[in-house]
Amino acid sequence: MEETPTQAELMELIRGGGPFSPGSTLDGDEMIEAVTELLGQVAHPDYVTLMVSEATEFDYPGPDGFREAWADWLTPYESFRIEVEEIIPLEDKIVFTVRQIATTRHSSVEVETSSAAVWWLEGGQIRQAGFYLDRQAGLTAAGIMAPDRPPRE
Repeated sequence: MEETPTQAELMELIRGGGPFSPGSTLDGDEMIEAVTELLGQVAHPDYVTLMVSEATEFDYPGPDGFREAWADWLTPYESFRIEVEEIIPLEDKIVFTVRQIATTRHSSVEVETSSAAVWWLEGGQIRQAGFYLDRQAGLTAAGIMAPDRPPRE
């Protein structure tokens, strides 16, 4: 049986100068491939992806669910990229603050959103990854921000 990485090893794997480093930019397909590869190494057996917006929350089980969730999310866009701004390691989770920049297929309008992803960890594995369209909602879910506090600049 393969040993799971420690929290520190998992953080190093994620931040180790790779595609998730602060300041890095990934287009949608690059991001899907990078996270899918990582999940292949360190996904918890009960891994789930959450896609959360103001009005909805959808969950997708397993690493294949991650790919399905993001393929669905990218459908309306001609181009899409994520800029990683900050990685915040917490005791049992990792928070990514990102900027999503996309151009719509229908009218070629550029849309930019400050968002967050929260990865919950268990036993050195990624148990759940929540992708929050609203950054404040993601920070609140991670326990970093109270719902009534203004977002960090």
